[in-house]
Amino acid sequence: MAKTIPAAIAAIALSLSALCISQESLEAGEERGDTFAERFAEAELVAQVQIAGVHRDVDSALSEPGMVALLGYVYSAVSHQVWKGEANRLIAFRLGLDACEQKLEKGARYLIFARPDSRGRLQLYSCDAVIPEAEAAPLLARLKEFDLQG
Repeated sequence: MAKTIPAAIAAIALSLSALCISQESLEAGEERGDTFAERFAEAELVAQVQIAGVHRDVDSALSEPGMVALLGYVYSAVSHQVWKGEANRLIAFRLGLDACEQKLEKGARYLIFARPDSRGRLQLYSCDAVIPEAEAAPLLARLKEFDLQG
């Protein structure tokens, strides 16, 4: 009997911890929802794209012979669906290493939230502004709902 009580206590503790984790997940989801709404509102372009080309964005002033100062990458992409912004089939956008150290893969598909920089070029300002397609299903579903409503 002594072994069953600790086992029951352990099961209750496990259930409570799972409940706490579920609540935290829900709260995080709500926060992400707010973040999603903010990202959508701030973006000039919200689109699902496939990366066609990856080009280095080099800082010539800081580069020296044999050493290149890389600011980030400029991506050329084919848009598959545009929810906000001009529906151009081919787009180009920048992602600086100061904003996100993640390098996007050629051929991969992403959901992007882009805004213009001071020169009017499309830019992603954080890693949250680019979501790999495999992780974007909940956001894509929300965008499709929005598309049907609007």
